[in-house]
Amino acid sequence: MKKLSKILSFTSKAGFTMIELLVVIAVIGVLAVAVLSSINPIEQINKGRDTRTRSDAAQLINAIDRYYAIHEKYPWNVTNAPDYTAPVALLDLPNAAIDFVGAASTLITEHGLAVTYTDWDWVDVLVSTSEVKEGFTNRLKDDNKLFIGKSAGYNETMYACFMPTSKAFVQEAEDNCTDGTTTTPIAGVAVCDIGGGTDDLICLP
Repeated sequence: MKKLSKILSFTSKAGFTMIELLVVIAVIGVLAVAVLSSINPIEQINKGRDTRTRSDAAQLINAIDRYYAIHEKYPWNVTNAPDYTAPVALLDLPNAAIDFVGAASTLITEHGLAVTYTDWDWVDVLVSTSEVKEGFTNRLKDDNKLFIGKSAGYNETMYACFMPTSKAFVQEAEDNCTDGTTTTPIAGVAVCDIGGGTDDLICLP
C-alpha cells in the first residue's frame, strides 16, 4: 500500500498541472502573434506563387526546347514548312496588348492560316511526347499565368512571361525595366509598363 501511494505521489509530481499547461499555451500564443506581426503572410503566399510560376516558366521553356531539338519544329506548328512563325493571340494585359499565346488564348497562326485551339491545347503535345507530365500542363492551364511568345525565325529567342503578384517580384520586374535588363523581346509586345506603373512583366530567359 505504501509503495502504491509513493508511485501515485511521484506520478502527480512528475506531470504538468493544468495551470502550467495553460501558461505554456499562452506563451506559445504570444510568440506566434509576435512572429505573424513581423511577417506578412499574404506577401509570403504571393512570393511562393511567383516562385512557382517562375519555375514553371523555366520548365516549360526547357520542354519546348527539347521538343524542338527532336522534331525540328515547335509544338504549336501544324505543318512541316521550313519557316516556323510565332504563335499569335491577342490578350489584354494591363496597359498592353500582348502577342503571346497564353492559357486563355484560342487562336494560333501558322503561315497566316488561322487555326483554332482551345485552352492551350498545344502544350498537350509535350505530354504526348513525354516531355512533361500531364499534371504539369493541367496546372499551367488552371493557373493561367504564363504567356509564351517567339518571333518568327530559327534563331529568335522564345520567352515565357508572367505578371508578378508579390511586392518583392514586382520590385524585381520594375528594377529590370528601369536598368534595361528587361527589354521588349518581341515586336509589339510591351513587357515594361510604359506609364511607369507596376504592371511590368518578368520574362525568362
